[in-house]
Amino acid sequence: MSEVAAVSRSRRVCVRAFSAVCAASVIAYSLALEARPAAALGYSSSDADAPRAPRKGHGKRGKSVSDAKPSENVSLARPLFAVVSLSGQHISIYNHNGLVDRSTISTGVPGHLTPEGMFTILGRERFHRSNLYSGAPMPFMQRITWSGVAMHTGHVTGHPASHGCIRLPGAFAQKLWGMTRIGERVVIAPYDLAPTEISHPALPAPQMRSPTEASAATLADAGLRDGFADGGPAPLLNPRRYADELKTKSAAEAAAASKAATEASLTLNAKRQEAARASAELRSAEAAEILARARAESAAKAAETAAAKRQEVATAKPDQPTNDGASPAETAKAKADAALAEAKARHDAAKTAYNASDAEYVDAARRSREAAEASAAAAKAEKDAQLRTAPISVLVSKKNQRVYVRQGLTPIFDAPATIREPERPLGSHLYIATATGDNGALKWSVLSMPPRIAEARATHKRKGMVEERSAAPMGPASSAADALDRIELSDEVRQKIADRLWLGGSLIVSDQGPSVETGAVGTDLTVKFR
Repeated sequence: MSEVAAVSRSRRVCVRAFSAVCAASVIAYSLALEARPAAALGYSSSDADAPRAPRKGHGKRGKSVSDAKPSENVSLARPLFAVVSLSGQHISIYNHNGLVDRSTISTGVPGHLTPEGMFTILGRERFHRSNLYSGAPMPFMQRITWSGVAMHTGHVTGHPASHGCIRLPGAFAQKLWGMTRIGERVVIAPYDLAPTEISHPALPAPQMRSPTEASAATLADAGLRDGFADGGPAPLLNPRRYADELKTKSAAEAAAASKAATEASLTLNAKRQEAARASAELRSAEAAEILARARAESAAKAAETAAAKRQEVATAKPDQPTNDGASPAETAKAKADAALAEAKARHDAAKTAYNASDAEYVDAARRSREAAEASAAAAKAEKDAQLRTAPISVLVSKKNQRVYVRQGLTPIFDAPATIREPERPLGSHLYIATATGDNGALKWSVLSMPPRIAEARATHKRKGMVEERSAAPMGPASSAADALDRIELSDEVRQKIADRLWLGGSLIVSDQGPSVETGAVGTDLTVKFR
């Protein structure tokens, strides 16, 4: 029995050692991958404003920009967006130039279906462990919902096999990690969708700005203004360049405001201590005057008593010589009166000093409060400037008759929106600003969800004798261009959108409202169909 127990212990030790070695190997592999930049994976980190290769067939309704297979000549121009085909079990990565890459995947099985809809990459971790399934490893995880759906390395069969996530082959997951960024769109559809170019007057246009005098030197130093050194006119700034400039400026202003607030706080503390010392001195002077007054009054009474006695003696013995000098009581009275005068002077001086110190303290408190408020405002402006560098996300919902605007996964504002012919479905369409044209214009691509999913359909559900029907209208959904024709937004809303719109910005037009995946902060505007 002892030999059997020894063998059993030996096996357990071996299993534990083997598990430790495997875990160490996975961690080492992940760390090694983490150290490899995107350029090492064969992709450039080109700026979002880099020029794109022109495409033909640009029209109001557009034409398909997908290719049969990834082209070796397609550059990694940003922004990218992904299309997941549930029936085809593959993911396709696109940019304005066409199909960038494609891979087989495995999505959710019945009971744990992968949701259909329009999502965004919300977060990324090179090595993540599942919060739902016993810490299962999920290398190169790219989160698209906070409810647990992500793209990550996993066992891929070409058939549904996951608990809702999108499993990717290891090499492709690593490759995709080097390509994508937080904020880029992911569309999950029942079958394959191909983006098309679209040009439409209702699509928002960016607001170009003139650089301020304060930013002129900054732009010239950065080499962003051709001809500025020769006195030529300053070029207009697109919203992203303006956001970068604003971020630099607001960061400097926030730092200066924070320094001023700190200095004002230090001054306030010093004035508070001075006021405390002045208050203590005033209380001491008040107490000293009260004591000196009591002593003076006592000395005065003693002097009066002594004078009365001398008068009695002089009256009783008129022939007795008198002492014309000051009596001890009178001398004590004189000293007490002098001490009282000195105490009163000290009290008056202490009161004057206290009043001045208190006024300085009140003024320092006001300045400190104003500096703190200015610092908070500058910090808020810096945060807003930082948000401006991220792609803007807009959702127009026919269901809620509102337009929602987010940037940097943060709510910016929402406002009323009018949809003409409200009895007709809009469908669900995702428009992405994928390239720049002439004079700061944007080029757009659109993905429209299949009508069988995007159109709201009447449903029947019986509960006993009660039949429930949705109030959703019937009929064919609008095309991507027709949907834009039916939207009415105020000039103020359009101006606010134009002020923040640039490459990577997206617009969803849908019968649906924001899905439950659209939380307060840290999520994007999403539409979910399943």
